[in-house]
Amino acid sequence: MRKKSPLVGQEGYTPNHLLDTLMEVLGAKSDAALARALDVPPSTISKVRHKQVAVNSDMLLTAHELTEISIRDLRDMMGDTKSKYWLGGMDPQIKSRRVSKLPSFRETIHRDMPHATSAGAM
Repeated sequence: MRKKSPLVGQEGYTPNHLLDTLMEVLGAKSDAALARALDVPPSTISKVRHKQVAVNSDMLLTAHELTEISIRDLRDMMGDTKSKYWLGGMDPQIKSRRVSKLPSFRETIHRDMPHATSAGAM
């Protein structure tokens, strides 16, 4: 049996508000129609409504692409107030890898722009 997401037990988590809003925006008349629009099985919508599973990232991204509502707004609609996320299954080597400092905009412009010389100026 799968372990429930901590989000499902979070106080204020109301996925029905999100699903009802998506139905209205997408013009879906039933959960089955919403499931087809989001490209998920109808049982997934039912499980989300009954708080057996949480809304996953694939569903959020699809909803965002279809409605152009920001991911943050979609998460707010379902009462998800977390500000930090865990990318489950990520390779620990990738997580700890350091990225070199990128040059600032000013450094890039300074490097790429030809410099005027006083001898060449008229």
